[in-house]
Amino acid sequence: MPELPEVEFARRCWERWANGRRVTGVTATVSRVLRPATPRALQAVRGARFVQFERRGKNLLLTARSGHGKVGLWSHLGMTGKWVRRPVGELPRFARASFTLNDGQALHYCDMRLFGRLQVVPQARFAEVPELAALGPDPLVDGIDLRRLADRLGSLRLPIKVALLDQRLIAGVGNIQASEALHRAGIDPRRPARSLSRAEVARLAAGIRRSLAATLARFDRAVGPDGDIAYVEEPGTPNFFAVYDQAGARCPRCRKGVVTRLVQAGRSTFFCPRCQH
Repeated sequence: MPELPEVEFARRCWERWANGRRVTGVTATVSRVLRPATPRALQAVRGARFVQFERRGKNLLLTARSGHGKVGLWSHLGMTGKWVRRPVGELPRFARASFTLNDGQALHYCDMRLFGRLQVVPQARFAEVPELAALGPDPLVDGIDLRRLADRLGSLRLPIKVALLDQRLIAGVGNIQASEALHRAGIDPRRPARSLSRAEVARLAAGIRRSLAATLARFDRAVGPDGDIAYVEEPGTPNFFAVYDQAGARCPRCRKGVVTRLVQAGRSTFFCPRCQH
């Protein structure tokens, strides 16, 4: 599932591909990706030029400007969504919406399982969208306030791994990054969130930052500026994560433990019982 690094990669691609370029055509198929709108709603960006490319957590926020003012495009990648670029006339598989630019290229939103979301936001007033307004701080945009994080965790009985999945706590950290960050911090995912000391919260924050940076760096090396990103769940994609989906492998941190899988809140968690306490 796309998390903060995957969406940040998409944001950087959009900025390279579309900055200042005019949208000459928009097409879309009827699907739940456009809920509750219809393909016709996307025509609001036709004739406009994309000028701003932002991300909040797992949400891609694109702003276009025309003679009629600003218009926003809100993209959530769901479980399998991704943005790809192709020459005009070349339609990739699972394309649900396409934006033709005046440079002869087209940007396509592809989503096999249709859990993503694509919505026009009038005047690009993203702050007025309830789902976006409810998000917690973004680790890359806002940083991580250790005092705030410790205070929030101090009131939670939930296991720390489950707590990290709440987007109101830290926006953008999902199942993969939570497992990876806890492993880097040496913290057992089963521990109650309120049991963490201030020093452990600091280690966790550092683990989040390092995991995000490492994932983004790997995408940059593996995909390059114009390639198509491949998610770890896709067949044939190498798994470069330390513990995520690595059950049975030797722990790369302590070199003695074995990565173990357990289920928390219906999601798979991966950790090393030997070095995560």
